[in-house]
Amino acid sequence: MPAARKPLAFDIDRSPAPRAPPLKPAASQERQQVGARVTAATYRQLKARAALQGVTVQTLVEQAITEFLANHAE
Repeated sequence: MPAARKPLAFDIDRSPAPRAPPLKPAASQERQQVGARVTAATYRQLKARAALQGVTVQTLVEQAITEFLANHAE
């Protein structure tokens, strides 16, 4: 008989606060594909954060770029 699995532990007090879902771009906006190389560890963190927020990695990256550009306007 296989050993019983230990349940996953999740500390709700340490989890990030849920964010409002990002606004979806208008359907008429043209999209441009970009590429970037990141470490495997960075990608795993990005993917996990996207999952916790209930969005795709694409949405999270686009939101990060938009926030960066807004905070670094010349």
